[in-house]
Amino acid sequence: MDRYEELFEISKLLLAEDDAERAPEILLRRIVERCGAETGFVVVREDGSYQQKFEVGDERGRRNDLERRFSRTLVREAIATGSLLYLPNLIDDPRFASGESGLIIGRCCVLVAPLRHDGEVYGVVYLENRERVDSFTAESRAFLAELAEVAGLFLKRASDREELRRRNRSLERDLFAQHDFAGIVTRDPRVMELLRVVAQVAAADAPILVLGETGTGKELIARALHVNSPRRGRPFVTVHCSALPGTLLESELFGHVAGAFTDAKRDRPGRLASAHGGTLFLDEVGEIPIEAQAKLLRFLQFGEIQRLGSDRTEKVDVRIVAATHRDLRQMVKEGRFREDLYFRLKVLDLTLPPLRERRGDVLLLADHFLRRHWRRPGERPRWTWRAERALECHAYPGNVRELAHAVERACLLARGPELDVELLPPELAGAAPEPGADPVFPELTGEALNEAREAAVDAVEQRFLKELMSRCEGNVSRAARESGLHRSYLQKLLARHREALGFLAETREEV
Repeated sequence: MDRYEELFEISKLLLAEDDAERAPEILLRRIVERCGAETGFVVVREDGSYQQKFEVGDERGRRNDLERRFSRTLVREAIATGSLLYLPNLIDDPRFASGESGLIIGRCCVLVAPLRHDGEVYGVVYLENRERVDSFTAESRAFLAELAEVAGLFLKRASDREELRRRNRSLERDLFAQHDFAGIVTRDPRVMELLRVVAQVAAADAPILVLGETGTGKELIARALHVNSPRRGRPFVTVHCSALPGTLLESELFGHVAGAFTDAKRDRPGRLASAHGGTLFLDEVGEIPIEAQAKLLRFLQFGEIQRLGSDRTEKVDVRIVAATHRDLRQMVKEGRFREDLYFRLKVLDLTLPPLRERRGDVLLLADHFLRRHWRRPGERPRWTWRAERALECHAYPGNVRELAHAVERACLLARGPELDVELLPPELAGAAPEPGADPVFPELTGEALNEAREAAVDAVEQRFLKELMSRCEGNVSRAARESGLHRSYLQKLLARHREALGFLAETREEV
């Protein structure tokens, strides 16, 4: 395919690409492959400094900050002159030979092309090879110069979207920095919005009803309401309503005096009195017997309690946070929950989504629990690709609690830092897709599509490499010639899939 045909194909690809987040990466990967670069990225000027974006290459994610350094002098010159710049070896250029960045970057072949929008240069495409000098051919340089002219508007819009996402992430960090959300791990937009509401209403004394399936983290939300309120220095008392029979629950909540019933040998204040000045968390409030609900309603209305066996009332100052996984509205219709109590508790309700609707949080939470449960100092545990896919594909009827137990199990059974799918419970391990299998979509979202696409790309690349290297008898140079791939790019593909390609050790170069 000649240069103009490829430019045309890339233009069609960009116009057809509906996934705005992945499109810049697709473009940069095509550029890196076409020009034989090791790494490629875009640099734009934002907030008075040069920001690196959309990095692609085999070392992405494994390079430290020093290894990711680039020449700002070259970027400034390309923006100022509007010209493509090529340095066969950066360290040989007198401008960089003794400079700090030149000494840090060292031996490196660099190609920089300006990006324009509305007649102004706003950034550059930056390609580099640190293993091979003078490695960008005249054809590659001409291709990049023309593509940069075509892609300027596209990459400008992509850069603006990335900056907006960065600002949103900054706001999320500010939310966690300004409030105490200990134990809550999320990037999910719905949960982030719920936490903003928590921060907003924490200082109020009104009752809060937290709704959500078992294991979604309702108690963490209750604690967040308490610790971010003026009551934070006072008690946080929990009552698990489903764990106590009705006869004991009333006594547990309101207390009793000596002789109120058999075995009541001394006065007991009850949980409401114990929580004076603080917060009482009623977990599974739907399990409270109907006879005790009237007393709870009276407390919510007047702030008064009456111990069992006593004829006098006491004033207590307690904020109530209740939680349930049940449908209280339906229980009201069935006569199992008082309607007046339901509306008194439901001054404000907060609904936690189940984990199956927070797919983007699964690996984040898995890594969080992995750090909590790992007990081998000096080792850095990591999930294999199949384990990650299994974790992401499972439906989690037990929600976050189920995930936490699965990770703890894997840590107990692990014999090394690499955690594979076999360490997970059978119901999770069975969700792991085989490489090349038809994708399974636990939910129909853009995120799920991205995950399936990445898995499909890996499977296609592995199948292609196996057939290509088998046909070329393991000869890398011959495989590059016959496939039309740049040899350095083919070598990177082989290295990327080292574990999956059993024949890799037999590959060889021509001599």
